[in-house]
Amino acid sequence: MVDHNIVEMPEDPAIGAMPPYRRLVEWVRAETEGLTTDQLDFDNTDPDKEWMWWSIRRQISHIAWDALVFAHRRCGHLLWPDGNQPQPIVWNHHHLGPNMKYDRMLDEDLYWRVFDLIAKMEIGIGWLERVVDGQTIEQLRAEMTSIRGTEFWSYVITTLPRGAGVDPDQPGFIRYDLEGSLWMVFYEQLAHIRTIQRLKTVQGVAPTVELPRVGYLRLPEYWGDTDANGPSMARIDTGE
Repeated sequence: MVDHNIVEMPEDPAIGAMPPYRRLVEWVRAETEGLTTDQLDFDNTDPDKEWMWWSIRRQISHIAWDALVFAHRRCGHLLWPDGNQPQPIVWNHHHLGPNMKYDRMLDEDLYWRVFDLIAKMEIGIGWLERVVDGQTIEQLRAEMTSIRGTEFWSYVITTLPRGAGVDPDQPGFIRYDLEGSLWMVFYEQLAHIRTIQRLKTVQGVAPTVELPRVGYLRLPEYWGDTDANGPSMARIDTGE
């Protein structure tokens, strides 16, 4: 169920609402409309200001990458059960691994204009919408996976009321159901839109929309209550 007035995983599991992904596209369009090339490409590589390392353009590229790659990797069996997967990007160049061309963003040799980045984002968002529209909440909760845990993931899953936690069978791993994963993707992209707003503010440009302070944005590092870096992607120390 998608209710565009619900932008956070409900505490009550009986509600079963899923994220309003389309609003992410609307917010990105609103926040980037009319920006100059210099504003889009402004960044700061100061080690103490990690949130500024990626420019507004690269924030959009990461959002598009996240929507496409997550849907393809985590939901491909639901979206294309016949195995006939579309190729809007070269998958081998975009999944994490040795063949990845750019760090968690789209191939900059091919996709640099904001128009093209948002077009790719819309494809991924459309896939996420298909997943939540085509599955019951029970089916989403039955889809389980485990990933190697990191300090970052251990921190941000605290924003979920359910759907993610320590894997009791694999030390150092975090176990998600698909409901939890789909909410985390929404929160991840929302956090990058908030970073776009912060990058605009630093340049003297006012944010355009009032974002809901939900998910990651409840944490001070991702809303902007502090310039301190959030937890790293270092693996959880299991003591082994």
